[in-house]
Amino acid sequence: MSLRQPPGTVVGGDLQHAYSQGSRTLRRSWLLNVSVGEALGFCIPAAVGVLVLQRAPAVVLAALVAAGALEGLVLGLAQSRVLHREFFGFARRDWAVSTSAAAAFAWLVGMLPSTFYSTWSTWPLVATIPVATLSGILVLGSIGSAQWFVLRRHVARAWIWVPANAAAWCAGLLAFAGITSPLWREGQSPWLIAGIGALGGAAMAVTMAGVTGFFLARLRLPSETTAPAGVPEDEWVGLGGPTDRYAVFDASLVDGLPDPVQRWLLHSITPGTPLLVAAEVEAEGTIRLGRAWHRFRSRQRTSLPHGFIWAARTRLAGLPVHGFDRFTRLSGEMRWRLLGRLRLMSASDERITRSAAGRHAIEVLATLPAAALDPAVRWEPVDHDHARALLRVGGETQQVTITVGEEGRLQQVEMRRWGTPPDGSFGLHRFGATCQVEGRFDGYRVPTSLTVGWHLGSDRWDEGRSIHVDVTRCSFY
Repeated sequence: MSLRQPPGTVVGGDLQHAYSQGSRTLRRSWLLNVSVGEALGFCIPAAVGVLVLQRAPAVVLAALVAAGALEGLVLGLAQSRVLHREFFGFARRDWAVSTSAAAAFAWLVGMLPSTFYSTWSTWPLVATIPVATLSGILVLGSIGSAQWFVLRRHVARAWIWVPANAAAWCAGLLAFAGITSPLWREGQSPWLIAGIGALGGAAMAVTMAGVTGFFLARLRLPSETTAPAGVPEDEWVGLGGPTDRYAVFDASLVDGLPDPVQRWLLHSITPGTPLLVAAEVEAEGTIRLGRAWHRFRSRQRTSLPHGFIWAARTRLAGLPVHGFDRFTRLSGEMRWRLLGRLRLMSASDERITRSAAGRHAIEVLATLPAAALDPAVRWEPVDHDHARALLRVGGETQQVTITVGEEGRLQQVEMRRWGTPPDGSFGLHRFGATCQVEGRFDGYRVPTSLTVGWHLGSDRWDEGRSIHVDVTRCSFY
């Protein structure tokens, strides 16, 4: 990708080294920031606990839950300071607020046994054990689960963060108990008790930070070789290379483009964001197979110059189906299997290639806003809300029309695409997607809820709709 350079532009280089701290530096930075953040944050409930020690149980509960929320806020801010340097467009506020709410919840659940001791102490053992087990799971899993909702926007396998956090807090609490239990004595002054608690909190903080940092560094490792089942490894890896030359976004780059394109790009790309034209997307939704709709999960890599691979899993008559569609190396292919072995579809002729090229053209503009600024894409004005992109894909000039709202949100993409609609034959037919919801990933706003199909904008749209997609993760590179 080659663009004129605004002030401060970084062009060329390795994205991994330019925008990632590297595994070792990430662990060190995480250990330092998170240890200090949690140690300082834990001092808040430790001090509040001393101040309300002799108050009624309900007052103690309320005060410590509020103090726990502040502890979580301090911890979340310390963690987001590291993650903001690691991920483009990281939502620091979302992370801090989620961590604060989860910490308050953990303190609430953790304080209930002591607050209502007189109630549950008479329970039989057969009732106490499952309740205690559930409480432990809720306490240990609360922060990791809340943070997962933010982390999943940036990394694959983000679910690992939940058990990793649980293990880290379990180890941290053991470290806390190992420090405080031998030192606490009956009759000690409240502030000595608080000091010992703060010392234990520091040990807990370092332990928790070390364990979570270990897992975070591994979550951040590239997954270039983990191709979905059935997808050729070389094709998948070939689409995993970073944008070879890139610039950072500046408002001056949209000068001269049609008004709808300017509104869209200024709304969709944060200034200073690297202009990347490749992405990996995970999604779920429903797909029409015949006349019935089926749930699916998918993973896709898209690169403006190199094409796409869309791999998905669904069920047909209750039986698992997986496969992929692709357009790479100027050829298209569809390959789908039932039970992993029985061939449902395998096609790679000229008609499939031509159809896949059109799909690539429209998906590039729907998922890669930076592609709109690439020299390979030319723009023609249509009216206040519409503009037409012309780009050469698969030996043909593809024409994609975008619809942009007044606030700059991408509302629709459409084209005349070669293919075969339901109950139709191969030919050029109206095809496109409506974009209902957008989300923010790596400094970009992109559609996250789309309905895709044939006959867009006509009275046959209901029968032409073929798939509804909800994006769960999008990572640009």
